[in-house]
Amino acid sequence: MKKVTVIGAGMMTGPIARYLLDKCGYYVTMVDQVIARAREVIGDRPKGKAVEISVTDSYKLDKVIAEADVVLSMVPKPVHPHVAKSCLRNGKSMLTTSYETPELLALADEARQKGILILNEIGEDPGIDHLGTMMLLDNIRKDGGKVTGLKSFGSGLPSFKFNNNPIGYKFSWDPRTLFTASQTGAIYYEKGKKIDIHGKKLFESFYYVDIEDLGTFETYPNKDCRKYMEHFGLDPESASFYRGLLRYPGYCNFMRYLINLGLFDNEKVEDFSGKTYLQLTASLVGSGNNANIEEKMARFLHINKFADFIHRYKWLGLMENRQIRIKKGTGQDVLLDRMLEKMSYKPHGRDMIIIHIEATAEFPGNKKEKRTATMVARGIPYDDSAMSRAVGLPIAIAAKLFLEGKINAVGAHMPPTLPHIYPALLEELAEFGFSFTTKTLPIQD
Repeated sequence: MKKVTVIGAGMMTGPIARYLLDKCGYYVTMVDQVIARAREVIGDRPKGKAVEISVTDSYKLDKVIAEADVVLSMVPKPVHPHVAKSCLRNGKSMLTTSYETPELLALADEARQKGILILNEIGEDPGIDHLGTMMLLDNIRKDGGKVTGLKSFGSGLPSFKFNNNPIGYKFSWDPRTLFTASQTGAIYYEKGKKIDIHGKKLFESFYYVDIEDLGTFETYPNKDCRKYMEHFGLDPESASFYRGLLRYPGYCNFMRYLINLGLFDNEKVEDFSGKTYLQLTASLVGSGNNANIEEKMARFLHINKFADFIHRYKWLGLMENRQIRIKKGTGQDVLLDRMLEKMSYKPHGRDMIIIHIEATAEFPGNKKEKRTATMVARGIPYDDSAMSRAVGLPIAIAAKLFLEGKINAVGAHMPPTLPHIYPALLEELAEFGFSFTTKTLPIQD
């Protein structure tokens, strides 16, 4: 019987366990530093086992990894190296849904020498977006086309029916990751020219994108797309390439003003005992008292006192004259507490993932086309979110393909460096409702 060890029993692991245990019949060991979380994911399945281990406990981690045929690391990104080093010590391959990091790439040579695979970016975004991009580009090239531009958009949003708060966002993944990602710089290309966006300017760099049959969204750039250009066969001297996130309109300015207020700060720890939200807001805008706070905020941010931001800020409860629930913490802790109370999914709620890819290409006969691939999937009320399935299923399917010998690479990889794996992944994802709809539009000069 094949044995899979999953490190980390977070929000994305339910679909992983169901796929590996129920569909594949593998033995799954679910590891978490809180045993209750691991037990909740495994349930009463006889082929599942919950184990309580901290990933920093190398001795215990080595023991559980040594028993596995493959390891899925579902811990926060900074913790992956601890798992990877244990895998290297025990000669086991590791898969993650996270972006490649320098720390993991530094282990590539050792992994290659030991004949093991470290496969990253096999989730939703990054992950399914890579698969759809490779499919679209392959089809263009089979038809004799040359790709001149590529745009890839991903998102996790409330579905249209459940988009019922003024911020247009709810948490379907680790909320603290949102703040980290929202301050990470990005790089994209316009006709070969590199556009470098500092993390503090991320939300100033948004624009609107129209997606047929879905509507108009804001997009802002997502991390550094430079490393994918070669693998996607794009000419760095002339091609345009953009990777972005999608949000409902109004989101980017809301986040930008929160940053300007200092509420993304996660370093300055304060004592909030006896302090109200209104007093905190007054201190953020440099006011010694709570009078006319909306006007003072407007002046501080250089906006109108009737601006949407102020109404959304009030809706979060950050101008209420009642005590802050957190006794000690940072501004980010207070913001996160308010957001989780007001912006979390109810059991009957439905989230939605959208992946939309656009490629422009030139074909023989001076013909030009724009080809698109779009995927939309919604969560299941009282069951799995769309995000948990979109993140969990690709890595679970990849684990099965690895165990069946259909992924036999060694070293550090991501889907763009293993293009042969995307057809099998997309074929099986389609069985779960995750499939791309493609369209072709002529481009007139």
